[in-house]
Amino acid sequence: MIKKLFRYKDRSLDNFTLENIQNKMLETGWNEDFTYEIVTIFRERIRKYGEKAFQEWFKELHYQVPEEFDNELLGIEIYDNYATWIEHEVASLEKETNLSWEKQTEDIRKRNDKVRKVQLVIRHRLSEVSLELLS
Repeated sequence: MIKKLFRYKDRSLDNFTLENIQNKMLETGWNEDFTYEIVTIFRERIRKYGEKAFQEWFKELHYQVPEEFDNELLGIEIYDNYATWIEHEVASLEKETNLSWEKQTEDIRKRNDKVRKVQLVIRHRLSEVSLELLS
């Protein structure tokens, strides 16, 4: 029985390919250009750490912001480039959770509002992609 569980766990990681992640992002309404930017960053992570390490890391995100996006200037730049999409996603998340974006980002309340919104969208939506790919 234990062996069977480990085999299942290993197979579930196989779903975490760049192609599957990108397809799921686009399928769930991510901005196409922003998706490309994230996939490019993920490709670099795979080059640096390897495919299996990437798959384990992606599976364990759990509503956390990838380290690559934990940068104030980058967050502001992303917001400025994709403000319409980010604001749409923030509004959707507020409806889905019945919580304001400020409440959802209390853990990072000392950051710039643009950065908070970007990080909220990234951590929530990437976690949804991860969960969907596991099922």
